Amino acid sequence: MLMKLLSIQASDVENATNCDSNDISFLLSGLSKRQISSLWTRFYELDRDGRGDAKGYKGYLDADDLGRVPKFNENPIAKRLIKVIFDDFGSNGKLTFRQFVDFMSTFAQRERGGHNQRRRSSAQTITSTSKTDLESIRYCPNDTARTRKIKFIFRMYDVDHDGRLSKEDVQEILKMMVGKISDDEASIIAEKVVGEFTQSQTNSTISLENFEKTLHTLDFNDKMGLKLLK
Repeated sequence: MLMKLLSIQASDVENATNCDSNDISFLLSGLSKRQISSLWTRFYELDRDGRGDAKGYKGYLDADDLGRVPKFNENPIAKRLIKVIFDDFGSNGKLTFRQFVDFMSTFAQRERGGHNQRRRSSAQTITSTSKTDLESIRYCPNDTARTRKIKFIFRMYDVDHDGRLSKEDVQEILKMMVGKISDDEASIIAEKVVGEFTQSQTNSTISLENFEKTLHTLDFNDKMGLKLLK
């Protein structure tokens, strides 16, 4: 169900941007100049005043701006999704254009001619290191797009933000997604979900590495994006 909720792909808008697409922060996004131009157009359209009017009003996006996007509005876990976006990519409840590009570059399909070579490969896998659980789920400059997507999904499920997915984390997400579900029903489903990732070991929690291994057969680059450009 989460894959359906996040299954969005960016479309291009042929509008010029006032930003310098040769700026190093944009070069590192891995997006082409055309895609960055499209993102600027969409950013400007989403940036509204408190009444939802006056495009380009603030110079940044807030939760209300994203909440007005139809695809978010239809999403049962929209509040959780928006919270993770601002926690992970924004600052003080605001998302600047550079932060917006950083976030969208995680999900946008790369065009030929994109600048960042490091994020093109989907072959990179997450392996265990000496890092703590919290350190392992942080975004790194050398993460591939696929790794960033996996980390984003993991962090969205990790409600208590301890670097591991527990039965309680999954229960909370289930309640957001389904709505009317009893604690007992949610507990049974959550236990089965966690069991798929941990080989049904009692009282186990899911590490990022195990999460990635279980999702290894999914083609994230084709199945995940965000329809913020429509």
